[in-house]
Amino acid sequence: MQKYNLKQVKALTSVALGAVLLTSTIAVPINSVEAASSSNYKVSKGRLISKLTGKVVKGTKTFKGKVYKDGKTITGLKAGVYYKSGKKATGTYKGKYYSNGKVYTGVSNNIYFKAGAKATGIYKGMYYSKGKVFTGLKAGVYYKRGKKATGTYGGKYYEVGKVFTGIQSTSNNLYINGLLNTGLIVFNGQLYNGTKVNTGLTLFEGQLYNGSNLNEGVVQVNGKWYKDASIANGTIKLPNGNTITVTNGIDLTPGSGSTGGGSSSGGTGEITFTSTINSDITNNVDKLGLVGTSVSSSNERVATVKITDGKIAMTSISVGTSIITIASDDKKATIEITVNANGSITIGTITKYTTPQKN
Repeated sequence: MQKYNLKQVKALTSVALGAVLLTSTIAVPINSVEAASSSNYKVSKGRLISKLTGKVVKGTKTFKGKVYKDGKTITGLKAGVYYKSGKKATGTYKGKYYSNGKVYTGVSNNIYFKAGAKATGIYKGMYYSKGKVFTGLKAGVYYKRGKKATGTYGGKYYEVGKVFTGIQSTSNNLYINGLLNTGLIVFNGQLYNGTKVNTGLTLFEGQLYNGSNLNEGVVQVNGKWYKDASIANGTIKLPNGNTITVTNGIDLTPGSGSTGGGSSSGGTGEITFTSTINSDITNNVDKLGLVGTSVSSSNERVATVKITDGKIAMTSISVGTSIITIASDDKKATIEITVNANGSITIGTITKYTTPQKN
């Protein structure tokens, strides 16, 4: 039988006990802060109470996910965070919008907020005004439901938000600054008469056009000879092979019988005269629905027009039909006129201005 020294037994016992104590210490769970605090606090009648003193807890404390101040759940801001009934909240507080306690930038319920306030500007490709998706003009750009839009707004035509100048793709009409063109204008090197390219021989700003392009060759217009686009001077050769001498387009060849002017057009059928249309028709409210202050023509060869003493004064160098537009501010009426070969004027359809009906 083996003998043990008493001191060795005591030492072994101590080691064993130490091992047991060490194992016991490791096995004990570490309490959480909230669990620890729950042993110190309780909520009674909506108040945070100290279990030790039975009194309302002073200061700011977080207990079971809620923030209390002097025993009451917080509603308001703490360190820039919005709480409602002690919890981080979503909603408006003192004019600012918060989401999960934080001041919000973004779109919520179709309202755009920036730093918590309803904002104006572009957010994710959409334009907002005072928080709302915008339709209308801003800085000259047309928006429809927040997007740069194509269409007519306020009487002007826009493409991708910009007021349009050019040939509209579906109608092939010419727009200038968002409005259908009226009268003669050179656009992209071509002459337009109203919304379409010009046809026939037309004088514009001292140059002769044949159709939409500058004239080429020798031609007589309104009794005057032109070489290419300019009035002819000097010796020119006519299309029939004859040679003549002209000054400012007038044939001065000896024996030509020219008097230096006249309305003959060398057999082209063109005429030149001035006239007025129905005397006071520009002030005839019954017929036009307005009192005209400006006037324009869709074909300035047939009718170059202006208002003189309440009348439409007209000059024509060609037979044909033109639409005369009489305007006052944003109101418009039209008269269709036809210039006949004998110089007489036929009044056609009159389109009266009527006040737009409100929906």
